[in-house]
Amino acid sequence: MQIGNKLRRLRKLRGLTIEELADNSEITKGFISQLERDLTVPSVTTLKQILDVLGVEMSAFFSDMSESEKKLFTHSDRIVNQESEQYSIENIIPKMKYLEMEPLFLTLKPHSKFDTEFGEDEGFGFIVRGKVEVKVDHEKKILNRGDSFYIFFDNRLSIKNLAAKNAEILMVNY
Repeated sequence: MQIGNKLRRLRKLRGLTIEELADNSEITKGFISQLERDLTVPSVTTLKQILDVLGVEMSAFFSDMSESEKKLFTHSDRIVNQESEQYSIENIIPKMKYLEMEPLFLTLKPHSKFDTEFGEDEGFGFIVRGKVEVKVDHEKKILNRGDSFYIFFDNRLSIKNLAAKNAEILMVNY
């Protein structure tokens, strides 16, 4: 049974480096690295030490090992995350466990506005369709199809649709 990829994803999801995970679980960096590449197999005790640092119960870690995560998604797989009179936000990769990034699809109705605060996340946006005015903190610019923007944590994001048709923006938070 290969567990390396799952351990790596959990570590990254928790924002830990290999060194931090090794220090906190009292295991060597080299051993963690080998585990993540499936070059070695841990004892039950060692795996429990690692999972304790990652905040995951052993039973939960193995409960879905036989399930293969879906990797291909269609439009019908999307789930509406937020909806208002001005916009809708869909999760375009829904129901994945241990997701390291959150891809969202923002549909902004004509002449409408979307505002949000990017607390601890950072991410980017790509204008799929439309003409929008994007403001990140105090920087403002008109963007068209094919243009993009980047948001650091603690930034305020505002997107205003300047057109008479829906604007569509792919946003990825991580």
